Formats: sequence, C-alpha cells, structure tokens
Amino acid sequence: MADVRITVRPNGPYRVEGTVDLVDRAGNHFPKSEFGFSLCRCGQSSTKPLCDGSHARVGFLAEATAPVAETEPERPPATES
Repeated sequence: MADVRITVRPNGPYRVEGTVDLVDRAGNHFPKSEFGFSLCRCGQSSTKPLCDGSHARVGFLAEATAPVAETEPERPPATES
C-alpha cells in the first residue's frame, strides 16, 4: 500500500501527502502534484474539492484533534476468601 498521510489542519483543510489519485465521479483525474494537495473542509472553496483558502476568509472553525481512547483503571487482582 502507498504511503499516504492526511493531516487535519486546524480551522482549515485536509492536507494530503503521498502518492494518491484524486478522481471525480466520472473517473477523471485531478492534476497531480509532487507536494500533495489540500481538500476543502469548509464548503466555501470555488475549486472544490480542492482548497482555495476560503476557510480563512469565512472564519471557518473546526476541531482538529483525534479522539483518544479512554483506558480503564487497573484493578487489583481478586483475592480468594
């Protein structure tokens, strides 16, 4: 599998880095870039699905942290009565 990294930028786009094909619903390929590309998350880009920086203009705000799994506290071993 290709080495691809998608980073959620705070209050911004999804940044895609690595070798990946981006195609439209008809199967047409978007131009490739050796530096990767950014996908719009705010819905205001005039170049959807690519980001054009509109998130900054419209004041887009979105949480950019992954959920952290909660760990259960360690229980002492059961004692025999």
